[in-house]
Amino acid sequence: MYSKGQPMVVDVLAGDTVYICRCGQTKTAPYCDGSHKGTGKEPFEYTAKINVQLYLCRCGKSGNIPFCDGSHKI
Repeated sequence: MYSKGQPMVVDVLAGDTVYICRCGQTKTAPYCDGSHKGTGKEPFEYTAKINVQLYLCRCGKSGNIPFCDGSHKI
């Protein structure tokens, strides 16, 4: 379980593509499930070149959405 004020950590393997929800309606957070249809919003597409951990913003304060920039600590 993730706290709204803390980042969500997502592991992405090299060569894999993930689609991160940006509409807030998905039932499979943080991943897009197509619920954005008709909202005018599209998912954030990320393809990893190397194995990586993504730190996704959950507080809504990041200046680099969808990634956490530590703004929740301020």
